[in-house]
Amino acid sequence: MEDVRAALTAYVTEDEPPIGLTGDAVLAAARLSRRRHLLTGVVALVVVVLALGLAVVVLPHRNEVASRPCPTASDTRSALVDRLSCVIGKAVRSMLDPAVQISRLTIPGETPPEDPFHLIADPAGDAPREALFHMGVRVTDARGSGSVYVLIVPSGNSGGPPCEEPGEIVCRTEPTAHGTLWLSTLRFGEVVTHRVARGGPDALVQFWSNNSGVLERAGASLPAQRPEPALSLAQVRELALTPGLDF
Repeated sequence: MEDVRAALTAYVTEDEPPIGLTGDAVLAAARLSRRRHLLTGVVALVVVVLALGLAVVVLPHRNEVASRPCPTASDTRSALVDRLSCVIGKAVRSMLDPAVQISRLTIPGETPPEDPFHLIADPAGDAPREALFHMGVRVTDARGSGSVYVLIVPSGNSGGPPCEEPGEIVCRTEPTAHGTLWLSTLRFGEVVTHRVARGGPDALVQFWSNNSGVLERAGASLPAQRPEPALSLAQVRELALTPGLDF
C-alpha cells in the first residue's frame, strides 16, 4: 500500500484534480452496495420460495385430480354415465401429451359439458343400462386436429363391424379375454380412421380416431386436419380393452 501511495504522490506533484472521495463517502457507498446485494438476494429467495410453493401446492393438486378414483355406482343411468365418462376420460388422457387441447365435438347450438368426455345417454328403455352411450372429442396439438369417439351399445349378442367395407385398408378380428375385437383402418379421401370394437356378453364397445377435428355426420365428407389420426390403431385397441367399461 505504501509503494502505491508513493507512486501516486510522485506522479501527481501539483495542480492535481480533487479526488472527490472521502472516507465517509466510501463507507456510505459500501453500505448502499451491501443493501442492494441483500435486497437482490431476498428477491431471489422469494422467487425460489414461490416456485417451490407452486410445486408443492399446484402440482400435487393436479396429480391428486389425475389419480382420483372414478365412481363405482351404476344403480341409476346418471351414475352409470358418470362412471363410464370418468373411465373413458382417464384412459384417453393417459395416451395424450398433457399440452394437448381437448374439446367437445358438438352440433350447432349445443352447449358443451364442462367435462368434454361426459357421455350422452340416449334412452332405449327404463333400466340404467338401456341406452345408447356416445360422445366425441377434438384433440389438437402442434400437428393439427383429430378426433376420438366412443359408442357403447348394450347388447347380449354383440357383433363387430363387418370386413370388406368401402375404403377399408385393414380389417381383422382378434380373440381376447375380454371378448372378440374387430380392428379396422378406413380411408375416405384424405381422412384416415382407426376403429376397434369389442363384443362382450352385455355390450358392444367401440372406439375410433381419425385425423379430422370436425364432427362426423352421416354422408358428409370430412377435411383432413393432421397427417395421421389423433390415436394410433394400437392405442384405439387399448382403449377398447379399458377395464371398467363393463355394465
